[in-house]
Amino acid sequence: MGTMSSPLAPKQMFLLIVVPLWATFLCLRLYLHLVRVQHIYPGGYLVHHLFTGALIEIPAAFILAFGTRNRLLAVLAPMALGVGSALVLDEVTYLLATRASDDDYVSPVSLGGAVVLISLATVVLLGLYRLHREKA
Repeated sequence: MGTMSSPLAPKQMFLLIVVPLWATFLCLRLYLHLVRVQHIYPGGYLVHHLFTGALIEIPAAFILAFGTRNRLLAVLAPMALGVGSALVLDEVTYLLATRASDDDYVSPVSLGGAVVLISLATVVLLGLYRLHREKA
């Protein structure tokens, strides 16, 4: 059983989400643009990083929804939410607004859409931070 700990301050929560969000997005895009697009085919099925992101993001969101007494989980869950969100948001425009080819991964449309979505997520996080900061 975890130990009782005080909830994270709004600034801590904001930073634990937004820093991994942007770090994951920047590292992913640098890899895609500078190294190459690589696909994973477990069982013969193409797995986009949208799916990996969802597998990371959903359990993290559940932990955050119910809270935890475990300090490590209280820190790791928002970080995982940031990482998973970056992976999901990075692929939305690619999958919806392009033919979803390898070249489309590194197209201006895919990159631009990803930047817009990650930026909008950051604005939402900032708004939530400001709302919670005022209550604290």
